[in-house]
Amino acid sequence: MPTQARCDRVPPTDGGWGPLDLRVLQEDDLPLDPRTWCRADVGTWVSRSGGLPERFPMNGKALCLMSREMFAARVPRSGDVLHQDFRRRLAKALALQELLEKLANK
Repeated sequence: MPTQARCDRVPPTDGGWGPLDLRVLQEDDLPLDPRTWCRADVGTWVSRSGGLPERFPMNGKALCLMSREMFAARVPRSGDVLHQDFRRRLAKALALQELLEKLANK
């Protein structure tokens, strides 16, 4: 018979979770919400993905306005992957924002 394993996601018996630390959701040292990225953050993200930062002289809000084709024009070999990663990060940030708003309204 297996022993009972403790799961850190189960609420403690005292009923409190403690403060929420959003850093556990971060994938790297970039801000969780790509809409808040400055030009340096965008450059870091692009260079980690194999692109040239100078092809993206913009902040995160400007990236939101770019289509898949615009990414592909700036990074022909991996523009689709870059676009997909950005959209995934953006969706994650939006979902978290929606969740926090719902929790705040309770």
